[in-house]
Amino acid sequence: MLGYRTTAFVGLVLEKAANNCDIIKEISKIPEVLECHYTTGNWGILVKVMCHDNDELMKVLYERIQTISGVSRTETFISLDQQIERQVAV
Repeated sequence: MLGYRTTAFVGLVLEKAANNCDIIKEISKIPEVLECHYTTGNWGILVKVMCHDNDELMKVLYERIQTISGVSRTETFISLDQQIERQVAV
């Protein structure tokens, strides 16, 4: 409806876990980032990104996320379609 057609999940591999707070501060400045999670496994941080198209996603990745000091590399998964969306039942 608003023209945001590309949703992606980006795993951030960090140089050091000690940089987490500084990296989160920089991530929070990127308006296309909707969610940010500390994770276990291969990535230190997983973010959900929403962009107008793949070109905008590429700019966000290359110019904003991958330039953050302490981010070693990223791994990106583009969502093809969302099948389930719900809130936790209370």
